[in-house]
Amino acid sequence: MKKTLGIEIKGNTAIFCAIEENNGVVIEITRAFKKLELKNDEMSNEVQDFTDTVHSFFDENHFDEIGIIKRSKSMNAKFPVSPISFKLEGLIQTYKGCDIRFIAPQTLRAHYKKKANNFKPKYAYQKSAAELAFYLLTK
Repeated sequence: MKKTLGIEIKGNTAIFCAIEENNGVVIEITRAFKKLELKNDEMSNEVQDFTDTVHSFFDENHFDEIGIIKRSKSMNAKFPVSPISFKLEGLIQTYKGCDIRFIAPQTLRAHYKKKANNFKPKYAYQKSAAELAFYLLTK
């Protein structure tokens, strides 16, 4: 049995998709923890609550691998990323129970050209996080 977690960060929201493979069957284990928003990144209690909530989810599930979809660091990109998203990455990375890997979208596209993804998340907004989780499970 292997458990993986894919995370996509969009602005001030982290989107999660956790999956588990048991005897060749892949099931989603995200439950109610599908996305988490950091409403005000200047309020230390909200930042701490975000961090504690994410790390508690990690602790409860004992993931074998956790990945975050890598984003362009350039503010001159066609679709520049939110500065808060970098803060979310850092907060998630402070977790000590498992290494957090960054996977480029190009890596996922190349992987799925060779291997079919037979897992679909419950909600469409989880698509990218689910693709990452399935990649971590099957690579």
